[in-house]
Amino acid sequence: MYHKVSPAAEDEHTVNVARLERQLRWLRAEKFRFATLENVLHGALPERPVLVTFDDAYADAFEFARPVLRALGVPAAVFVPTAFIGQTSSWDRDARPLMNVSQLRALAADGFELALHSHRHENYAGLTAAQVTADVREGFSTMERLGLTIVPALGYPYGGRPRDPVARAAMQAALRAGGVRLAFRVGNRVNGLPLPDPLQIQRLSVRGDESFGAFQRKVAWGKLL
Repeated sequence: MYHKVSPAAEDEHTVNVARLERQLRWLRAEKFRFATLENVLHGALPERPVLVTFDDAYADAFEFARPVLRALGVPAAVFVPTAFIGQTSSWDRDARPLMNVSQLRALAADGFELALHSHRHENYAGLTAAQVTADVREGFSTMERLGLTIVPALGYPYGGRPRDPVARAAMQAALRAGGVRLAFRVGNRVNGLPLPDPLQIQRLSVRGDESFGAFQRKVAWGKLL
């Protein structure tokens, strides 16, 4: 799970281009095979699968990550907060430009997959089931109105889901009612296969303030603490 990409600067949510390329080349050298959301959706995963995702659809990911991914032939999925297309990340302390419709269309033309990051970048831990259903339906309808093809998948903003099992089950039912078939949390754990719950798929958060060794360990074992 990536967020922002920069030519040089790095922080918790930003990796630089050189780090991104090194990580992707290492995954390939270690015989990981890059998967897609469609692979996950249809249960057609390759051996040693790894799925590359980008949250929030930052414009810098389009500018700096896209050339690296294209050059290496690596597929990726972008989770889009659909109410903010072409705007800025108002949820950030330092709001950043987000991809516009033309950029998202260019990504799709390059083979990138687009999916939802909720409509308004809301934390689902604080929404009712009815609000969740309305939110994802609005996201799907926005993408359809803009002529953007979308995979029926969602990345939870902030990784947020209700803690209470009953409320979480209601949220999952709401997602299904809204048309979502895959949903991705954070978790920082390596998923077992077959996936036990398609609406609770874990991801590894890739940070720009961690060493390459930490990245390698996380890919191998997930979060150790």
